Amino acid sequence: MYGNLKKSLITGVFVLVPLVVSVALLLWFFEKVDGLFSPVLDGAVRALFPGTDHVPGTGILAGLVIILLLGTLARNVVGKRLLDSLDRVIQRIPGYRTVYSTIKQLTNAFSPESTKSFKEVLLVEYPKEGTYALGFRTMTVEEGDRRLVVVFVPTNNLYLGEVLFIPEGKAVRLEMSIEQAVRLLVSGGIAAPRELRRVQAGLDKGIDGPVC
Repeated sequence: MYGNLKKSLITGVFVLVPLVVSVALLLWFFEKVDGLFSPVLDGAVRALFPGTDHVPGTGILAGLVIILLLGTLARNVVGKRLLDSLDRVIQRIPGYRTVYSTIKQLTNAFSPESTKSFKEVLLVEYPKEGTYALGFRTMTVEEGDRRLVVVFVPTNNLYLGEVLFIPEGKAVRLEMSIEQAVRLLVSGGIAAPRELRRVQAGLDKGIDGPVC
């Protein structure tokens, strides 16, 4: 009986902890974003309703509106030029330039526009013989009578990695979408059993010729 109670207690902890941590993170994120953007709408709310204090959620609403406006601005020619000009100005600020450039590279690395350049998911022998890594084919180049596959292999939380030039016969094509591969990498292989089975299937199948 004691053993069953102990197992139930441990199981309950593992069920409860993710829920509590998830809720705590969501509340923390809501509070920070709301506090950051709430001044944008609080003034208007007080003007319309005198004596009204801060209304929870106005910061989130203001943040969504700002993000939507920036996204719309960035998708047209004039807006893109303005944002590019702002980017060049920021790049000239000592100290802040380094932080800004790093964060921008991290956020842009796997943006929808960036992932469009990924053609398919490959399994490559890297970094040593007998060890395999997931990679994304970006293009194929010809060198004399050889065709080389250009493969991006993430090595640091997806955002940084190695660019490999591999003979196309040395890579294994996986029946996996880009989104599935990203989910597999982000979860560390824990939350994507289906994708892992596809990787195993690729290994079992072996190198089956050109990947392009």
